[in-house]
Amino acid sequence: MQFSSQLLTLLAGAVAVHATLDPATSNTNNTCPGTVNCSPGKTSTAIQAAECAYNTRLSKQTFAVFVTDHKYDKSHGAPYGTCKAYACTSPTTAEMTDQSDDCWTFFWSGSGTSSGVGTNCIEDPSTGECGCENSDGTFVAGSSSCT
Repeated sequence: MQFSSQLLTLLAGAVAVHATLDPATSNTNNTCPGTVNCSPGKTSTAIQAAECAYNTRLSKQTFAVFVTDHKYDKSHGAPYGTCKAYACTSPTTAEMTDQSDDCWTFFWSGSGTSSGVGTNCIEDPSTGECGCENSDGTFVAGSSSCT
């Protein structure tokens, strides 16, 4: 029994998402950078595009690249996918060369083709209610002021 509780504690810590509410200032939908000048500082899988756009995962995050995973298409809050957060210089317009309906790039440096986050709200995966997530990953339905 003790082994099981230790394992659960370890797994809970491993899957915890640490993010800070800090919405992207611009975005470019259907396009990813062809090259990036650094490795991602954080990669999060099976999250909503809105989570990638509304929350930073690094203290000095400059942009994030989201790629859709279609196995979640029927879930509340879709699209879901992989979000890679970067803290290096954002790609230039000329470097945004990978055209794909499954790709979305979010910027905290104002380099996108559209202003703002570009997504809907972060949704409760069970009910579809809008809300936000605290930095410990706790979803707060109906709120827009998470910490």
